Amino acid sequence: MTSSAEPEDRDDPPPKARPSRRRWIIAGAVTALALLYFAPGSFVAYTDDAYVRSDFVEVAPQVAGVIERVEVANDQKVAVGAPLAAIDPHPFDLAVALIQRRVDEAVAAAKVKQDEARVLNADLDAARAAVTLAQRDYDRYAALVNDQAIAQASMDRSANERQKALDTAAGVEAKLRVNAGAVAAALAQVDVAKAELALAQYNLSRTRLVAPVPGFVTNLALRPGAYASVGVPVIGLVDDTQWRVVANFKEYVASRLKPGMRAWIWLDSHPWKLFPARVSSVGRGISREQEAGRLLPYVAPTTDWIRLARRMQVTLTFDPLPDAPLFMGADARVVLFP
Repeated sequence: MTSSAEPEDRDDPPPKARPSRRRWIIAGAVTALALLYFAPGSFVAYTDDAYVRSDFVEVAPQVAGVIERVEVANDQKVAVGAPLAAIDPHPFDLAVALIQRRVDEAVAAAKVKQDEARVLNADLDAARAAVTLAQRDYDRYAALVNDQAIAQASMDRSANERQKALDTAAGVEAKLRVNAGAVAAALAQVDVAKAELALAQYNLSRTRLVAPVPGFVTNLALRPGAYASVGVPVIGLVDDTQWRVVANFKEYVASRLKPGMRAWIWLDSHPWKLFPARVSSVGRGISREQEAGRLLPYVAPTTDWIRLARRMQVTLTFDPLPDAPLFMGADARVVLFP
């Protein structure tokens, strides 16, 4: 009896991937991810971590007082020298008037001393003339005594007269020296009073606050009746001539940027429009700690709890300035082709 063996259908298990092949696949994936992350930066520099900036000028009074009137409205555009507010000038007017009287008194006192000097100079001239006359008489009497033409007593009287004249002249000279010091002191008082008057007039002129730059009044909260203190800002202005964009680029991107490079800026306030710009400067340092009062800028390395690479600040200026309203602090996006 013959039996035939039928072939059995069986699936052979797939060969196991070799470990070396798996490593190559992983290395290739890592390389591809690295290229996707770093390679575009070699041709295109892009960041959405940017914002519009200008100079914010805080106007603070140089004198203290009650605000009499506010001459601008919130968000109003002003030119250089435009009036912003005024402090009550009456106390400063009174100070000017009071010091003006002190100046007048000091000038009058100095004039009295100068008149005394003129009188004393006339007295000195007369005393010196008397000395000259007495000396001549003395010399004449001395010659007569030598010739025995007169008695010695006459010469003694002449000597006494000469000495009196000399003493009188010396006394007048001493008074002149004292008067000269008094005149100098009186003139110094005049100078001091005039300096005080100039300071009072300057303070009076500082009661009017004017715009130091052209720009926009922002977040105005000042009202008449408020008390303004020296050095405490009361009005803020956004300078309309210093618009720029500050962009934070990753370190390896910022290191390849140079001033003068052409850039394009997207403003969220004006979407779907690119504004030409140029790199103005590339920051050479950031602070790694967020502390007030530091001169180095601080760029937060985290966004929504995600740790980011350190970024450097790059400043760009519009070229030309857009014919569109700009807003300080508004979001922007920047793209360059380094």
